[in-house]
Amino acid sequence: MIRFKVMRRHIGDRMYDEGDERVASETEVRHLVERGVLMKMEPKPKNKAVRAAPRNKRAG
Repeated sequence: MIRFKVMRRHIGDRMYDEGDERVASETEVRHLVERGVLMKMEPKPKNKAVRAAPRNKRAG
């Protein structure tokens, strides 16, 4: 399943407003992507800087 951003209001398995997120298989919504109703969302990049800093081996 792929995440899509809703660009225009439409009715699918439920009512989707502009800006909503829809999860569906690409083959099911290909016609909506081609017409500009949905846009494929890129996966969020993993931020490695969020990890905790390594502790020093010896204190002092």
